[in-house]
Amino acid sequence: MSKVLEKKAREKILEQMDELGGEITTEQIIELIRPHYIFDIRKLREQALRRTANSIMATYKDKKGIRTCFNCKDDEGKSKYFNIETTTDKKALSNIETQLNKKYKGLNISMKKVKKRREELSGQISFDETVTQ
Repeated sequence: MSKVLEKKAREKILEQMDELGGEITTEQIIELIRPHYIFDIRKLREQALRRTANSIMATYKDKKGIRTCFNCKDDEGKSKYFNIETTTDKKALSNIETQLNKKYKGLNISMKKVKKRREELSGQISFDETVTQ
């Protein structure tokens, strides 16, 4: 399957986004993408089906509202969902734990970045202090 955007087009769009500054609407992004978008109806249908399947599995939760199904690759390299409450596959549980740890760390880094920027904007720390941190 080919991508809906070529690499050069994606790079140009990211450059244009940078030029627009710190805020951008979804509609503005759509307009930047529109001239470069490659339309393939079959591929889009499959993507929509996959997105719906993933969405259903992501909302599969226990009675307390805690997610129980996660995706990872099985021993043959196929993407597969595992219910962490009922699976007996220790390797899958380990892979899921690794995925969750990466997401947790990434979110924490982003949270720190947001906090630092909020402090800058409220004058609690100077812009020079953030460069050295």
